[in-house]
Amino acid sequence: MQLKSPWEPRLAVGSEPIYQRLAAAIAEDLSSGKIPPGARLPAHRDLSYQLGVGLGTVTKAYGLLERQGLASSVHGRGMFATKKNLTITKAIDLSVNVPPNIMSDRLLSGTLASLASAIDAKTFGAYTPPQGIFQHRLALAGWLQRYCASVDAERMILCNGGQQALSIVLAALLAPDLCIATDDLPFPGLQMIAGLLSLQLFGIKTDFEGILPSAFDKIAHEIAAKGKRLILFTNPTAQNPTGKTMSRSRLKDIAEICRHRDVLIIEDDVYSAFSAREHLCFLDLVPERTYYINSLAKILTPGMRLGILIAPSDQLGNLLRVIHAQGSTVSPIASLVMYRWVVDGVASHIATMTQSEAVARNKLAASVFSSITDAWIGSGFHMFLPTRRAAAIALASAAREIGILVTEPALSLSEESDESGIRLCLGGPTYDELSIALRKVAALHVQGSALAGGEKPL
Repeated sequence: MQLKSPWEPRLAVGSEPIYQRLAAAIAEDLSSGKIPPGARLPAHRDLSYQLGVGLGTVTKAYGLLERQGLASSVHGRGMFATKKNLTITKAIDLSVNVPPNIMSDRLLSGTLASLASAIDAKTFGAYTPPQGIFQHRLALAGWLQRYCASVDAERMILCNGGQQALSIVLAALLAPDLCIATDDLPFPGLQMIAGLLSLQLFGIKTDFEGILPSAFDKIAHEIAAKGKRLILFTNPTAQNPTGKTMSRSRLKDIAEICRHRDVLIIEDDVYSAFSAREHLCFLDLVPERTYYINSLAKILTPGMRLGILIAPSDQLGNLLRVIHAQGSTVSPIASLVMYRWVVDGVASHIATMTQSEAVARNKLAASVFSSITDAWIGSGFHMFLPTRRAAAIALASAAREIGILVTEPALSLSEESDESGIRLCLGGPTYDELSIALRKVAALHVQGSALAGGEKPL
């Protein structure tokens, strides 16, 4: 006689496919102890009947639980909860902002094989031109114009990633009177470089679209009154860490202030491919004062450390002098792979698949956090949970204890502000791992809010 299952069948809240919601409900109750280790799970047909779902749906849910190591089937006896510790044993990493791996082994092998006939020893052994090979820049410029119409090969420098492009710009502009204004919760990569170069950052207040024009204009006026130079650093699409995206009208307002106040712009547009609005860049609006940065790491693959830097025409020489001093020209192999992918249509294929994956993962995040009104779901591969500094530290610590890695809590540039939050990166884990991790983080966030007296974090 088979033992009766102690579990009361239910579906987890959400809009995912039913089999995923069923698997999530069982996983949650395993983790909470409602289903003890080794307990028998309901028979397929019983569960199908009780929930009014198809038998195939139950089979897929149980299969998912088996792959996650949360259940195992015994021939002739049924499905059982695992007897091991049911907390996540393998850490799920939501701390690294990368896209899912779309590229197949077959594609990579074919690409590398094709390089053998595309490059000779003389070319491989020579120094790469500081700007990068013109033919490669020309192909990439044509491809990137779908995201920013003003991209052109003449003013383009190929770099070893977007972060290097940013460091080149700041090194070229470095001066004792230089100040940088940016979002009050700033891009962590900017903070690292600013710290190395001893540059002062000024935080600008934001709303749901990002930088507030009135707040920016006030800072620009105050910096000018002190006789100092100001640069604006901005992620206009899917700002890192908050995920906020500027509207076209906001872009135009900020651009006009920069023109009026004589402020230079560093536009970090690495998430432009994920923009929900019609594409528009500061490079389109004020090209004479914009340093434009893009990268292939977010839209194609992080292994492709290839960044794009476009400068005002009269500043190109200064940037190339920094590259000469650093000895940091782009890798000829990475540049050639990019060129072949663009010409052969591989880049567009991977980009389309990556964009589709971003849509699916943001829908998942929106579903899981649908009851948490302050969660900010963007359009790229990260979302943001705004909260107070102490709550952010507690949430990050609690997540680590159950095997979920998140980024360090964001820190406001304003000394008077306790504003903070946690960035959750959606691209690294598998879809199933992401679903489990987001549900657990959401539960921790709700518990933390309840312990704080039920008040909204911000």
